Amino acid sequence: MRTGRTPLFRNVIVPWYDADTVCYAIIVLMAVVLIFSFIGIAAAREIPEYRGYFWFPLLLAMMSAGVLVSTIVRLVRRNTNRSAGL
Repeated sequence: MRTGRTPLFRNVIVPWYDADTVCYAIIVLMAVVLIFSFIGIAAAREIPEYRGYFWFPLLLAMMSAGVLVSTIVRLVRRNTNRSAGL
């Protein structure tokens, strides 16, 4: 049976993997992986024996850029919702 009262404090419980600190850590790590993949792309283009493996650092760069962009978009949306009072 429900009472008509609402709780005094209604804080949204954010999972640990969606906290701001974790999102910032993900951004830093994905930036490091993106730089690493650019170095791999340069090495694959420069060394003739590695040209067949050009796809791997390229795929790594695309995946890390996708995670990086999605995390930045998540943080921007969250911060704009906080500032708008939603």
